[in-house]
Amino acid sequence: MWIFIWLLLSAILLGATGWSLRILLTQKKAWEAYAKSRNFTYNAGTFMGPAEMSGVIGDYKLSFFTGERQGVDIRTRRYVTVMEIDLVEGVVDGGVMGTQEMLPFMQSLDKLQPYQVEGPGWEAGLFAFIKNPESVKAYLTSERIEVVSNILKTKNADSLIVFHDKELVVRLETSDPMQDAQKIDKIVTRIVGLCDKLRITPEQRKAYMALSADT
Repeated sequence: MWIFIWLLLSAILLGATGWSLRILLTQKKAWEAYAKSRNFTYNAGTFMGPAEMSGVIGDYKLSFFTGERQGVDIRTRRYVTVMEIDLVEGVVDGGVMGTQEMLPFMQSLDKLQPYQVEGPGWEAGLFAFIKNPESVKAYLTSERIEVVSNILKTKNADSLIVFHDKELVVRLETSDPMQDAQKIDKIVTRIVGLCDKLRITPEQRKAYMALSADT
């Protein structure tokens, strides 16, 4: 009986390991193909370890890697695929917006206060914390609120947007290992296109900075 149980558990363990390895190798193949198509830097990592890639598209710096998410139980951890898009060009000072999973991180940030966004697409499960209410309120037009909402509601992802007067960063965490280069390109094109709509003109920057100075 014990031998049977041991064999059964061994078979389950080997099967799970084999399946995980298959997913990892498929992911690496897709990431390498995408990196090559975009002239990104690709790092395959160790045979059993995750890959990484990074590069530039227009004015955006992009990076893909595997992150570790702490569960409710300190002993419980899970791995997620992380995509970060960084625009080294500021908007307003400053704030962070995200989904439910990102709430503990947002609440830990100093000098930011909860802010109730009211606009198209904003719904329960989306949260915002800001620094300068007047400048952020002026920046968050109905059109930009809709764009932010669309980014945060990216399917099957926990999302975060961090912005201030020098930088804007979008971070997406998903359990999807992203095993399809074409799908990766589709996601990147969508998010970069939405981020373009969050950028501001030099004239707008001066106006928002003036509002920040007055608070």
